[in-house]
Amino acid sequence: MISGKAKELFLKWFKEEKELTGFESKPILTQIFALSEWLKIQGYAISTKSSYYNSEYSATVSFNEGDISTGGLDTLENALIKAIEISVDEFNDRFS
Repeated sequence: MISGKAKELFLKWFKEEKELTGFESKPILTQIFALSEWLKIQGYAISTKSSYYNSEYSATVSFNEGDISTGGLDTLENALIKAIEISVDEFNDRFS
């Protein structure tokens, strides 16, 4: 879900600010929450919505360059994971 420079900086923040270790052994919802919080600090706001008509979920990542949306995912968890992956990719692109 997280890689590159984003992973390096996130794990440092997770250890120093949250005083936690073992990120990858935490439950997936804890990982999603922590990554979403860190990404928000970095300027990436993740919002979600569901379509009750066809039971699909989507997430939108808002940042300085605009918005990127996911769509057609089967669970809210998957929509959040996809939004985190998009945010991490964009973040890493800025540092490559």
